[in-house]
Amino acid sequence: MLAIFFALFIALASAYPARGPCTGDCWTHDPSIIQRESDGTYFRFSTGTGVNTQTSSSLTGPWTDIGEALPNGSKITLDGVDSSNIWAPDVHYQGGTYYMYYVLSKLGTQTSQIGVATSTTLEPGSWTDHGIIGIPANSAYNRIDPNWITIGGKQYIQFGSYWQDIYQVALETPLQVGSNTPHQLAYNASLNHRVEGAFLYQHGSYYYLFFSGGIAGSYTATYPAQGEEYRIHVCRSSTGTGGFVDEAGTSCLESGGTIILASHNQVYAPGGQGVLTDKDLGPVLYYHYYSLKAKAAGGTGVSGYLYGWNELDFSTGWPVVKAV
Repeated sequence: MLAIFFALFIALASAYPARGPCTGDCWTHDPSIIQRESDGTYFRFSTGTGVNTQTSSSLTGPWTDIGEALPNGSKITLDGVDSSNIWAPDVHYQGGTYYMYYVLSKLGTQTSQIGVATSTTLEPGSWTDHGIIGIPANSAYNRIDPNWITIGGKQYIQFGSYWQDIYQVALETPLQVGSNTPHQLAYNASLNHRVEGAFLYQHGSYYYLFFSGGIAGSYTATYPAQGEEYRIHVCRSSTGTGGFVDEAGTSCLESGGTIILASHNQVYAPGGQGVLTDKDLGPVLYYHYYSLKAKAAGGTGVSGYLYGWNELDFSTGWPVVKAV
């Protein structure tokens, strides 16, 4: 069975271009990458104790671990959840301040909250935690995987995983949702609705909704059926607040989503993605993936995740990963 799996994997190896190189500390999980305004230093934040923080002078590295963004954990308290185990950071710069939206959650449940912290430097320990942003509880969605964007001068958060998948809610202030009501952006009817990790990115006249589909995990004991592992999809909209369709015209609310990156070569199960407008390269897709070498060795759990990146080409109106 394993031989069949690898034969199928090799057949897909040439379907996507090679990822960009990485040196130094290349571990990451659900990364968020930003360039500091003052000096162009790259900061990579990821899921982990206090939010793992790595820096580099280049996308390629060498990346260096500089500590935890929130070394004292979050001020949010949830029953059965370690407040220092912080997931899926999303970092952006606005008006002289960096904002980091983050998650506390009990795996596989809707016991989740999205919080926000601010800093003027991005450095570990410089963050002020403001706690919960106030998305109302609802059995339709899970309050995880936040992503910020501004549309027409108004700020929004995309969020959600499984259940009824991806939602969007307007912010009253950068720190609070207020009385605004979330609405649905994407839904996959198959299996147990394995869609999460929304990232909304504007390019030209369209807003592109990137998301992860498929089975995410540590991949230590069993393999998902080939093609059911994590992969990166996209839909687009002219408004950014609804009407998302894939390249075939299928609504993102009706299981649509064009796959733009899936397993290939040493990259297994790419996902947890974001898009950086790099000051030199332009749009760059970054993500975590699981090393096929680690899988072949029997799996190493979450420690097997690595940082990957590719430039994006939007010349056709749809994002295409480019070879480095």
